[in-house]
Amino acid sequence: MENIKDDNDLWEKYFQTKDVSIRNQIIERYSYIVKIIAMRIRGMYHQYGEVDDIVNEGIIALIDAIGRFDLSKDIKFETYATIRVKGAIIDYVRKQAWTPRRVNKNRKLIENAEKELNIKLGRNPSELEIADYLKIDISEYSKIILETSNSSLLSFEDLVSEVSYKNFSASSELSPEDNFAKIEMEKVLAEAIEQLNEKEKLIISLYYKEELKLKDIAKILQISNSRASQIHSQALSKLNNSMRKYI
Repeated sequence: MENIKDDNDLWEKYFQTKDVSIRNQIIERYSYIVKIIAMRIRGMYHQYGEVDDIVNEGIIALIDAIGRFDLSKDIKFETYATIRVKGAIIDYVRKQAWTPRRVNKNRKLIENAEKELNIKLGRNPSELEIADYLKIDISEYSKIILETSNSSLLSFEDLVSEVSYKNFSASSELSPEDNFAKIEMEKVLAEAIEQLNEKEKLIISLYYKEELKLKDIAKILQISNSRASQIHSQALSKLNNSMRKYI
């Protein structure tokens, strides 16, 4: 209880004085939010920017959140700051991603190769068979799979953050209409997950609920890292399409 009282006192002093030193104390107290978010999505930004740049963007968003936060509303600062920081980091990463056309082109090439080989072989082709069909080595194939997985993850996280940001405003509490929309969106997402095949559902569950890394999921399922990334990417693409249709 004392910590909560101390936090409230700190916020009240800041809103009364706008003292930079008090704001810096608040930044220090909540900087862990930036670090947690940066670590959680580190897998998709390694090719788009330096970690320090990502964290700096998060800190800027945290400072902005502090300035916009309304203590009189019944919203926890951690919730509001998390949404704004995550949105800012994803937006920054998206702006740094200069290869979406190439990634999308490669994704389509692999999807078409899988379909054609599936018909030809009468079964799901192996990664090596797909790579041979595309006349690339397995390391290049794995790189493409990782990029397409990161692209799908970025797109899905961006969409979820966009919806969350609309539902949680610092200037007002959730209206009955917004609360209904939030519940409905969660229902649509749950239904979309149910439409996935069993392996896709399992990987989504292990990745988001259990918070396992894809390489650990690959070990559990006894498949390669690139195959786990590919299934993960396919699942996110399906969820992304379902959510965008709903929105």
